[in-house]
Amino acid sequence: MGGAIADNVADLAGALPVLMPAASDLLARRRPGPIELYLDLADSGSRLDLASPAAADFQRKFNGFYGVRRNAAWRSVFYATFEAAKQRGPDPAALFRWALAAVERETGRVEASFVSKLVATLRPEAPVLDSVIREFLAARMPAPRFGAGSEEAVTYYDWLQEVMTALSQTTAARAWCDQFDAQFAAVAGASSIHPVKKLDFLIWAGGRP
Repeated sequence: MGGAIADNVADLAGALPVLMPAASDLLARRRPGPIELYLDLADSGSRLDLASPAAADFQRKFNGFYGVRRNAAWRSVFYATFEAAKQRGPDPAALFRWALAAVERETGRVEASFVSKLVATLRPEAPVLDSVIREFLAARMPAPRFGAGSEEAVTYYDWLQEVMTALSQTTAARAWCDQFDAQFAAVAGASSIHPVKKLDFLIWAGGRP
């Protein structure tokens, strides 16, 4: 990890405890429960053919969880790419680049956010490109430009993966993971969620305006 990023991550970790009360409250009261829904998507996404009619319920839940609002033709391409992505290698960054290019080739759209959520469903250690997380990070550290095309999306994603992985290893993030595990001890599988995803839940739920 570069020295500048390391310094910024250390400062960023200091902002995490402030998010914990709001995140804990929102994750507990939101319905459907985000933790349960995330675990359900991860499980059914690995078992089903995501491009088949049998995955209609998965697609409906994924669309709702991540705010997918695209037409049927786009969704057909996206979920075919989703299923094909299962046969790719384990590296999240390489999978992101491949899926981003595949969706753009078929739809003409650079769908960095939705593709990151595809990747994070199949690779639990992968970060999510979410507007709340991007705004939280941008307010506290220098970030690459985002939003103008696929090359910038890849650059941003690689940077985000480095930052979120490093941030998940800080004392503050570990304290959140401990709190998360205790709060959701009754949810089967919650404690096994990857620290990067637990951190994603913290910033998404605690950093919302």
